[in-house]
This record gives sequence, structure tokens and C-alpha cells, in this order.
Amino acid sequence: MESENSIKYSVVIPVFNEAESLQTLHTRLTRVMKALNEPYEVIFVDDGSKDSSFQVLKALHGKDKNVKVIRFTRNCGQVPAVMAGFRAAAGEVMINLDADLQNPPEEIPKLIDKLDEGCEVVFGVFQQRKHNCFRRAGSRFAKWVLSRVVSADTTNISCFRAIRSYVVDRLSLINDRSRFLSGLLCWMGYKVGTVEVKHDARYAGKTKYGTFKLVTRWMDMVVSFTDLPLKLAIYGGVVLGVFAFALALYYMIRHFLHGYGVPGFATIVILVTFFAGVQLFSLGILGEYIGRMNKEVRNRPEYIIRDELD
Repeated sequence: MESENSIKYSVVIPVFNEAESLQTLHTRLTRVMKALNEPYEVIFVDDGSKDSSFQVLKALHGKDKNVKVIRFTRNCGQVPAVMAGFRAAAGEVMINLDADLQNPPEEIPKLIDKLDEGCEVVFGVFQQRKHNCFRRAGSRFAKWVLSRVVSADTTNISCFRAIRSYVVDRLSLINDRSRFLSGLLCWMGYKVGTVEVKHDARYAGKTKYGTFKLVTRWMDMVVSFTDLPLKLAIYGGVVLGVFAFALALYYMIRHFLHGYGVPGFATIVILVTFFAGVQLFSLGILGEYIGRMNKEVRNRPEYIIRDELD
């Protein structure tokens, strides 16, 4: 991406089954981007939508020369969709927001103003999230994990962000298959800033991040940035080993000094079940890391593009 490029802003929007909100999103976004009085482009990435999202995007492309569309052959996930948009973008500044209008386009100038203050990556910080308790708890967990690998003042972040193009260039060099983009952008060492933005309720439809996807995303975050789960398994094994030894010693003392019998069936069943659960949990942690290593070795493409409207 060259500095002499005529496009100033590239807005990258991943789309998955958001046909109802796309027209409104385009109208509001166009109003905001034209007010900036700089050349811009909007790149929609259809992440294998099953509804009429692509037809709506095709119509928007037909009437607006600033709209570009990338369509995947299948659903590959939000991160591959965002990366595909980044790789196709030509702007000096990349702006990333969701298609459900929970990230109001009207807040984009705030991100740009913060970027102009000297920051290289700017995250929108939501004043008040319109999420349920489970999502809010997950956000707090994400901040805690990030605080272990980046400075504390960059953990309050979101997927509503503005990034200098050269940062995206360097980000593309990271070939991790399981990416947590916000964490990587903080980890890379560029100057990160935050700015408060509104967080609206979803415009239409239901959230695409169910419990399973959220847990998977949080697991990506933990495994990508820390070996803490492996350490917990080790510490847990040591603690339980000490507990088992102490319990055996206690029963031996009772038996030889006081003649008490050792509780039988119930104690054995409880202990065996407990330790079997701990072992399976530890094996699951190891399996998660090994499975991600397997993904890296296979080196399959993140996504396959079916159509490009440019």
C-alpha cells in the first residue's frame, strides 16, 4: 500500500446473514464518509451468507462505485473475512466495523481524530454495551487475558477500530491460523489509542455469536497469547498429588493409631471420578494446543473467494 494512493479511507465490513441491515448501513455510512471529504472505499466481505446478503451487496455495488464486494464459498469466520478485506483494501487508513449497526458509522470521525493525534491503531471503547450478562462477562475475561500480555491501558478494546495501512501490512505477515486480531494489534508494539464510542442495539436479526462461537473465540485468545492453561494443568496436578498423599497419610495414621477402618466404596469412587476428570481436562488442554499446531502444519487457506465485485 503506497502513500501516494488516491484512496484515503478503506472501510472493511464482514457480513454474515445481515441482509436486513445492509441498506441502512450503506446509507448511514455513505453520509459519514462523504462528510469527511476524502476519497474512500467500502469493502463488504460476504462470509458465506445463507440469506440474500450477497444480492443486496450486488445491488449496492451496482449503484455506488465506492462499494466493493468479496464473497466466500463458505462461512470461514469473522477474522478471515476481515483479513480478506484488509488485503483487498487500498486506503491509507483501514476502518473496521460490524454490519449489524451496533457500531454506529457516525462514530467513525472520533476514531480518525484519535488517529490524527499520533496513534497508529485506535480502538473504539463502548460507553455502555447493549449485550447480555454472558457477553459482558466474556468481555471482562478478554480484558483480563489481554492484561497478561499487553499494557493495562490497551485492554479495553473492541472490533470497532481504525488502523494505519502499514500496520495492516505487517499484520498480514503473521501467519497464525487462529488469530485474535485485537490482541495481535496490541502485541505488535505500535502506538495504540482508545476513544469512547456509542454501542447501539442490533438493528435486525439475531447475534451470530452464540455460546459455542464465543467460547471458541475466547479459547483462541487464551491459546494464542499465553501458555497459562498448560501451567494450570501442571500446578493442578501438583496440588492434587499433594492432596492425595496427605489423604493417604491421614487414613494410615487413623488406621494404625486408632484402629479406624478406611472408608471403602464411596471414597474410592469419588476419588477415582475426581482424578479421572482432572486428567481428561488436562488432556483436553494439551489436545487444544496440539490441534492448533496441526492447523499450522496443514497450512490450508483461510478462505476461498467465489466472487469479487470491484
